[in-house]
Amino acid sequence: METDWIKDYNGEFICPYCQQRKIVLWGLNRHREQCFRCSYCGRHLQDSCRIYIQAVKDPINLGVIWYTNHKIGDFICPKCHEANIFFSHIKSRNKKCFLCRSCQRRWLDSHDLKKCVVSHFQDNLLPIESFDFNKDRWDLRAINLNFDLRDIQLSTANFTLIQPDWFQQEVKNFIYDSCKTNCAFGTIGHHLTALRAFSYYIQRTNIVGFHQINRSLILDYLAQEKNISGSKLGSLRSFFTTGIIQGWFSVELDIIRSEDYPRQNQKNPEPLSDLVREQIERNLHKIPDPIARMWIICFFAAMRPSELALLKKDCLVQSGQQWNLIWYRKKTDDYHEVPISRTIAKVVQEQLQYINDLWGQDWEYLFCHYHGLSSVDPSQPKLKPVRKIIPNSYENPLLFGIRCLIKAENIRDENGQIAQFKPKLLRPTRLTQLFEMGHDLAVVSTWAGHKNLVTTLLFYTEVSCELMEQEGGHIQKALVNNDGLPVLYESFPKSFWKTPQAHKLELEGTHINTPIYGFCGLTLDEDCHKFRACYTCPCFIGAPEKLPQYINIRDELRVKESNAKANGQEVLVEQFGRQADQLDKIITGLQEVV
Repeated sequence: METDWIKDYNGEFICPYCQQRKIVLWGLNRHREQCFRCSYCGRHLQDSCRIYIQAVKDPINLGVIWYTNHKIGDFICPKCHEANIFFSHIKSRNKKCFLCRSCQRRWLDSHDLKKCVVSHFQDNLLPIESFDFNKDRWDLRAINLNFDLRDIQLSTANFTLIQPDWFQQEVKNFIYDSCKTNCAFGTIGHHLTALRAFSYYIQRTNIVGFHQINRSLILDYLAQEKNISGSKLGSLRSFFTTGIIQGWFSVELDIIRSEDYPRQNQKNPEPLSDLVREQIERNLHKIPDPIARMWIICFFAAMRPSELALLKKDCLVQSGQQWNLIWYRKKTDDYHEVPISRTIAKVVQEQLQYINDLWGQDWEYLFCHYHGLSSVDPSQPKLKPVRKIIPNSYENPLLFGIRCLIKAENIRDENGQIAQFKPKLLRPTRLTQLFEMGHDLAVVSTWAGHKNLVTTLLFYTEVSCELMEQEGGHIQKALVNNDGLPVLYESFPKSFWKTPQAHKLELEGTHINTPIYGFCGLTLDEDCHKFRACYTCPCFIGAPEKLPQYINIRDELRVKESNAKANGQEVLVEQFGRQADQLDKIITGLQEVV
């Protein structure tokens, strides 16, 4: 009997790459073997595999044999925490390499016991090492006790590779000074990276002192390092400027100039599309509640990820019937406050209860970090809360949880591509949403906590294609002039688009005067010489929502024109007739475009 693979084995096989039961029959290969394909990850498989197993002697542990492509049952992947580790090969320095077939991450059999590795598996912070200027490794926490817990993994400054000694000495002075002035550990890390690269260059060129570092040398360095970024060049410039001011060394004042910086187009934050955001929010119930609450609070308040991580338990404040969310912002060194709904207040209260049930008063933050995050199961069955700040890395539980949800639910964007997500996208997404909902720019800017409206307008209120089409249709089709012709966008003064209410006409009529409805196209500082004769003025703009009123006014004018003619009032006949004729044109124009 012939096997029906599609009917009899549907959902029976698990893909060895993504662990999903999405294997479908694809066809026959050239060896007449059944070929299958995973509809989830796109990998091709065959019904028979050539298994390559090779015995490899352990170069360190005599008598121990490792077998390639053999699963090591007791090993767990530190990234996805799945027990799907296979031996791969022996690398240089006799280190064994293993492959996790769940997340495709490769691991070595030993790691340097760096702070970030050790602290990852500890609930408590590592003790602060005593400071010694002459050491090649510094614990920056010993210099600046007011450090950000989110940057704890970046608290080590390593000067080992920065040579020669005379240059390393001044780099240490610069890093010490930066740390004392509350420079973020992450920024200090960027400084070290830039200065380390420059130290390689001065070693290659046999520079023996600062007296040889001049403008010409910097230009040669920039010519060789063609891919140097603006941030690296900024770190180098800051180093030279600080050294000159502090008197550590003497170099030219303009050794690095503004024109040396590479041209960079600053990109606006790309907000999540409504399609992607709505799909994620519909499926938030499928991820653990604490991670879902991270999304809800961060999005509603338009927080930065670092602000969410450091959100304190006392952030919720009630004022009468109104609830407010208050938090500290390190970037601007201030406290920010936004009003929240009762629904969001309830979410905050639920998270507060959850975190208090875990650690009570021993933990001062509203959220925490987690171990056991899965990259394939949105329910996160092995989730374990740990008393740590949410890290700024790929292990961020919000990043991990939402990406896992996107993958599991196959959430795609408008182009059919799998959706991309980073926690920093929630802030521009929320601010863009507020702007598109019709809120005034000043309200959006206040919600964002910006000091300048320009910042909000340029970087956080991206107008969507749908809104442009909607507004473009309104501009080009709905508005007509007094001759009934569509009015072009370019013909309006700028004040019309910024404050249209200032140009709005709402004048009630009397037994002689005609009601006036619509907009005036004159600039706000220009005098009007046709008061109450707006329908015959070339600056008049008809509004589509007033079409029924225009028809009624036109009919009334015709009656008035007829009555005036019967009474021999020629001036009124001309006045009413001319306005009625113009309204005929306006009505015809609006009926054609509405």
